Amino acid sequence: MSNTTRNALILLVFFLFFVGFGGYYVLIFQPKKIKAKQVELESLNQQFLDVKTLTAMYDSLKRESERVDSILYHMAKAIPFRYSVTDTYNDILNITKNFSRYTRVNIEYQKTETVGAASVDYFVISGQGEFEDVFRLIYELEKSRKLYKIQGLELRNATLTTGKGDILYQVEFEIKLESYFTSDQNLALNYENIQPREIKPVRNLFFPLIRPDIPPNYDALLEVDGATLLAIIPDAVFIMDKNGNSYTLSEGDPVYLGYLTKIDYDRQQCEFLLNKGGIIEKVTLKLKSANIKEFKK
Repeated sequence: MSNTTRNALILLVFFLFFVGFGGYYVLIFQPKKIKAKQVELESLNQQFLDVKTLTAMYDSLKRESERVDSILYHMAKAIPFRYSVTDTYNDILNITKNFSRYTRVNIEYQKTETVGAASVDYFVISGQGEFEDVFRLIYELEKSRKLYKIQGLELRNATLTTGKGDILYQVEFEIKLESYFTSDQNLALNYENIQPREIKPVRNLFFPLIRPDIPPNYDALLEVDGATLLAIIPDAVFIMDKNGNSYTLSEGDPVYLGYLTKIDYDRQQCEFLLNKGGIIEKVTLKLKSANIKEFKK
């Protein structure tokens, strides 16, 4: 067989193959695909032309969206949307803006880590201050709608002496705080309309029951120790202290470290209740007799 004949046969085979494949694609495969697309297009056109169906779908999606928004808004915690660590600084400063002038707060940023779709800023908040201020700081962070997590907490007794010489019993604290946030605006909530919480008074657990310091007698009140009862009438007493100063008192009047609690005219005596650094002392002064003291802790 000559080369010309062989080449002609090869071309004929390729020609028949392409003709067969083209015929299959045009006459069989393509019509089926076109028909399927036409059916899908007719279905879509029917849906879009049906106004009632579209309205029902819209109302259903709207109700579902409102339900999801309501769930997100009423969640106890949510990860806020933000870019900068200054948001956490501002939140802490807003909490501390009404603190006592004797309360000191330091905020130290440490690092940022990515946790899944969220990120975490790590802070150390330390300082010393009034128990009420420290309690408010912890409470506001724990109860915040924004996701703050206190990972570590250390509290210790501390004291501060004022310029007048008064001793303030304070709390030294260190808080390890994790501040969660995200760059996804779909998780963002409106925090501006959230009302501030009312914090109920809490007893200062760090205030000592017995204190070594006794405040000075700034108001020049009667010092019962060493005083003498000079005269008594049913509703008043006349007393002289150890320095020779005289006082006329009625029941309920304040004295240094306490109050005049009772005038007993029949027994010719009066009673005082004093608080000496946490030790409650009952003192009785009798007319023309030695003082009698009764102690009660």
